[in-house]
Amino acid sequence: MRNLLSFRVLRLAALALIWAYSRPAAAQLVQLPPAPAVSPAGRKLLLDFEVGGGERYYMRLLARPTWPGFSSGVTIGIGWDCGYNSAAVLRSDWRALEKSHQDRLASTAGITGRSAKHRAAALRDILVQWQLAETVFNEVTVTRFWQLTRRTYPGFDDLRPNAQAALLSLTFNRGSSMSGPRRPEMREVRALVPRKDYAGIARQIRAMKHYWPARADSDRDLTDRREAEAKLIELP
Repeated sequence: MRNLLSFRVLRLAALALIWAYSRPAAAQLVQLPPAPAVSPAGRKLLLDFEVGGGERYYMRLLARPTWPGFSSGVTIGIGWDCGYNSAAVLRSDWRALEKSHQDRLASTAGITGRSAKHRAAALRDILVQWQLAETVFNEVTVTRFWQLTRRTYPGFDDLRPNAQAALLSLTFNRGSSMSGPRRPEMREVRALVPRKDYAGIARQIRAMKHYWPARADSDRDLTDRREAEAKLIELP
């Protein structure tokens, strides 16, 4: 169980990095489009795999600033990384936080790696309630990844809602890169999307399971996610 919890925290670090690199330059505040209408089944899948199902897991492990490790910055809410955003963007996205908390978090903008670890430890008195974290996740993070998914898969807008949500989940978890030896299935998915070949897309997502041979809880978690995404693709 400990390994699985640690893996979920590390997965949020990956989410934070992918999210950070998918947004415009941090110095610019760009008006986001309206939040996408993610299908109910798709939203449940995202919460199940990103925050262990929702509020209880979040409040136990993620409600206070964390440092997920590696090159992450101080991370708040659901994968929102202060290290890859400007102070202005932080104040905009987290304007519902009290001013003093905004100021302290803004001081960590641009700080990543082990320096961020020490900063996070000094910010543990700040509590980001689930309701606010969920709002920023839905209106900012999901919106940003939705746009990234649209750019990654031409024809995305013409898919049925559950298929869109499945590809959104895949992009959350694996990013948008199509290069490298672990990406042939993603390239196949990209080719199948314009044809609305739902069975083919689901088959390619299931084929990705071989990258995680289920030797650990983290592997099983990823193979379970691929299966859940494939089933969502198949769901009308």
